[in-house]
Amino acid sequence: MDEMKQCAACKMDIRADATKCPHCRERQPGEPMNRGGPGRVLGGVCTMLARSLGVDVALVRLAFVVALVVTGGTALGVYLLLWLLTPAAAGSRAPVQRVMGWVGKVAGTPVEEPRYERRV
Repeated sequence: MDEMKQCAACKMDIRADATKCPHCRERQPGEPMNRGGPGRVLGGVCTMLARSLGVDVALVRLAFVVALVVTGGTALGVYLLLWLLTPAAAGSRAPVQRVMGWVGKVAGTPVEEPRYERRV
């Protein structure tokens, strides 16, 4: 059976890996942002933002397209920055962290691995 935890807001039992409560839709504290999960199309940035904001991913994608048109493409830089700085899955490292770890190994000064602790 799946491991369970209690929602911080409504105290209902939810799956241990849930980032949002299915009952009250509150985001659970202590969960690091990541781009993984269902609904990922390209880099997963819009999916991550939708999950964090508690809105439908289609609205975030539409807002991104509008932002691309309005900013003349500058929003693409923001998208790439978010992609670089957020891990693809919970517990993994962001692309920029992986590159820095590789550079550290090549240079002989290893970079310390980030530690994510679950808050209960």
